[in-house]
Amino acid sequence: MPQEVVTLKEAFGLLSTGIQNSEKVAIGSFWEFTRDIWSQSFERPELFNAWHVEFLCTEMESTIYDEGLNYTAVLPRAHFKSTILGHAFAVWVLLKATTDTRILYLSYSDTMAKYHISEINKEVARNPFISNWIRNEAPKADYTFRYRNSNGNSLEIEHGGLFSFKRGMHVNGALIADDILKDPENPLNMSQINKIEEHFMTESMFIPNQGVPVVVMGTPMLPGDILAKLETDTRFKHRKLPAFDPVPGRRVLMPELYDEDWLLEQQKAKPKSFASEFLLHPFLSTESYFSEEDLAKVLDYNLRSYPANHNHEFSEGETIFAGFDVGKKRHPSHLVIFKKKGDRIEQIHQTWLDGWDYTQQIEFLNDIANNFKLTKGYVDNTRGELEDRGLDARWWPMHFTAKSKMTMAQIFETYVNEGNTRLIADERQTAQILSVNNELKAPETPMGHGDAFFSVAMALQACFESSQYQMQTVGNMQEVLEDLETAINDAEKTPAQAVQDRLLKYNDTTPNDGPTPRPLNPECDDANCGPNVWIPERGLCLYCGFRK
Repeated sequence: MPQEVVTLKEAFGLLSTGIQNSEKVAIGSFWEFTRDIWSQSFERPELFNAWHVEFLCTEMESTIYDEGLNYTAVLPRAHFKSTILGHAFAVWVLLKATTDTRILYLSYSDTMAKYHISEINKEVARNPFISNWIRNEAPKADYTFRYRNSNGNSLEIEHGGLFSFKRGMHVNGALIADDILKDPENPLNMSQINKIEEHFMTESMFIPNQGVPVVVMGTPMLPGDILAKLETDTRFKHRKLPAFDPVPGRRVLMPELYDEDWLLEQQKAKPKSFASEFLLHPFLSTESYFSEEDLAKVLDYNLRSYPANHNHEFSEGETIFAGFDVGKKRHPSHLVIFKKKGDRIEQIHQTWLDGWDYTQQIEFLNDIANNFKLTKGYVDNTRGELEDRGLDARWWPMHFTAKSKMTMAQIFETYVNEGNTRLIADERQTAQILSVNNELKAPETPMGHGDAFFSVAMALQACFESSQYQMQTVGNMQEVLEDLETAINDAEKTPAQAVQDRLLKYNDTTPNDGPTPRPLNPECDDANCGPNVWIPERGLCLYCGFRK
């Protein structure tokens, strides 16, 4: 004989008359349960009618039980994230259970996980309905959630810290990972962020039995953290809802609690923390070299990256400059290309070379030089990864020192302030520019190591130098480069000799018949690094790239 069930509305009446048998109650959907039952544990149950509460409950249930996927939610602070997707979901799963069921509630630390268990216990105890359905087996234990339904099934929520949960544990209800990036004692650095990702992916993901859902929620800490990584994980559906609601026709995510004026006041008072905690744009430094406001002035959302594999033609008077920051194994190389005509400088290309070996990078850069008719580009040659690999002569080496980096940064800043430079509004590029602090340092992240800052800075330095030296000191830089290329191809003269010859054309300088002068750059062992390739007005050696 089929089991008798009643509607959720009718269940309230049954409960009021002391009906204890949970099997007779249809708990309803996750949204119905949250709106009609779970909300009654709180002073303002009407807040659970907020648009995003229904949206998240409905999407999460459909994702898990219809699509068979896990769920990630990135939400602002104080927007019912844990209350709904953590606490309410855990209790809803247990109320629907027909067998012994266990859930693991995971946080960064076990202390945080215990706090959530304590809150769930309080919320259940305050609820006028749930306590009639299940019996507390540990009423005096704040950090233990152990209940039993009328059928005798054990219903448990275990707590655990990300790095301290019981190895070998398995759960058949759900794994809920709530704020696994948040350490209340200390701000996390990137090495810890990487450890969290590795541990979660290799350990935590295997705690649930096959087919048991994993729910991850939190607020982002750093670019490339576990929340960002799960965005591209095909096992998860990812949902991100900032406080300023991106849904058409809506301005604020939860106006019932935070109106637009209040949010704008918070943003004005603490723009960087607001960006991370409410807009879900993590920041890396409170002392960034460029502020978001600075960079916003030069971002152009109409610009698109020219394809790298096309042979591009440019109009008369247009010159092309590029910068290439060479990445290590832990982060990618980054290429930017700019077009200059008159006073306007416009970015026309950017590429991240994730996982490319150096031979592939050389081939790519040589194609770029030809396809874009490159006037001059700088390559980060600090560690010499691309030396002696056949790089096109239009790519000049740049040795990173404290002085050279500061020079690049100041040139970059000058172009930003002048207002004639435009950058492609690429999210990853922008984030990596903003990650560099006033000391010109940036944390290592899976998304980069401030690479975009330095690739752009190198390109703009190439642009700046060519503008300064053209017909003033060394003549047309393209002609110099042509001489260099001819010299290399014909093996008639060294690159240094080619530069010297070009200098002699535009300066009243005669060759030195005496001994070969010592290099002006004390770090250079090449005797060709001498006066004939030295630009005293700029403190620049054209042969080795040394800047005084």
